[in-house]
Amino acid sequence: MSLTSLPMLLAQVTADDLEREKIFLQHNYEFLSYGLTAAWVILVIYLLMLLGRQKKLKREIASLRAMLEDKKA
Repeated sequence: MSLTSLPMLLAQVTADDLEREKIFLQHNYEFLSYGLTAAWVILVIYLLMLLGRQKKLKREIASLRAMLEDKKA
């Protein structure tokens, strides 16, 4: 595309075309925000699950240490 054809191309763009493009982009951004929100929710849930597992493992380690100390004594 040459620079001389650019004004002709711009002359073909109507206000309706711009409005349709605006609506299309807003719709895409809406889905993008839903996707990002879902990704953050999944990440937070995953991290909470990891924290729960970590606490459970710490309790198990503490009880195993207590069992070992009782066995040694």
